[in-house]
Amino acid sequence: MSASAQKVMIVGVGAAGTVHAKALEGFPDAAVIAGVDIDQSRILTFRGQRVPVYPTVFDTTNRGLDPDIVVIATSTQSHRQVCSEVTEHYPQAAVIVEKPAADNLADARKMIDYGGKQPVNVTYHMAFSPEVDWALGQVSAKAELLDSPVAIESWFTDPYQAGLAAAQERFGTSWIDSGINALSVIERFARLVERTSLRQIGDTSKSTFEGSFICQLQENRLPAIVLTSWYSTAPTRTTRIRYSSGAELVMDHNAVAGYLLANGEAADMYGSDGIVPRREAHYKAWYQSWLVDKRQIFSRDTSLRLHELLLGS
Repeated sequence: MSASAQKVMIVGVGAAGTVHAKALEGFPDAAVIAGVDIDQSRILTFRGQRVPVYPTVFDTTNRGLDPDIVVIATSTQSHRQVCSEVTEHYPQAAVIVEKPAADNLADARKMIDYGGKQPVNVTYHMAFSPEVDWALGQVSAKAELLDSPVAIESWFTDPYQAGLAAAQERFGTSWIDSGINALSVIERFARLVERTSLRQIGDTSKSTFEGSFICQLQENRLPAIVLTSWYSTAPTRTTRIRYSSGAELVMDHNAVAGYLLANGEAADMYGSDGIVPRREAHYKAWYQSWLVDKRQIFSRDTSLRLHELLLGS
């Protein structure tokens, strides 16, 4: 580890935490120095070397670690409590928390709005997908072909029905877990200004929700609809933008692919070779923007607004 490397501690060594560590391997000026997880059977590695994993944040405080960055990748319900522990023991560290910041609006506001302590950065990783960047390029390069957007639709499903109890413990509901992903992607294309409805569809155990929104793009207002569910055979994450010209811009977030339909044919397509796993590609792009380029695409005010639209009553 170089003397100038940013020292990173990851709290929560599950699926999300290990992806953070893997993504950070691509940044020479970052080094994961420790993990925290109550499950001491979990292993964290960084650049092929095992990293010590402690049972609690408190257990790291007398180890001389002094992290520059602390990543919170625990269950959504625990984010607020873990964030309090981190800011108490490491008041100088930058704090990164998995999306959403919390499962209720009061806690989300306290975390994002600082509460008098250091800022909390939310990882809206889906908004940094390669296919999202490709689609934004299409919007810029083919503005005349597309004309104005008239509607946005987003579907996010996960096959969590068989392990419903575990999913509820980790994520709460499909709306809390996936709704924020959909909103963050939409926000890259049009400003979300209002939620007009939110309803649960069918049996509670299916965790199926439909949210309707209004977006603003320059002088135009357009509707957006988001559907989330845990009642599916396979995961699906798709965002579709329809334009007044009849063109459609589609992003398949699971496949890391996209296509543009115009004048009855495919006007352009995007895909990837799959060498870099989907989520790792998202986090690499997010860290490139936040850690290297120092470019905060989602400001504190934007982050607050997205959580209000997601969690507001």
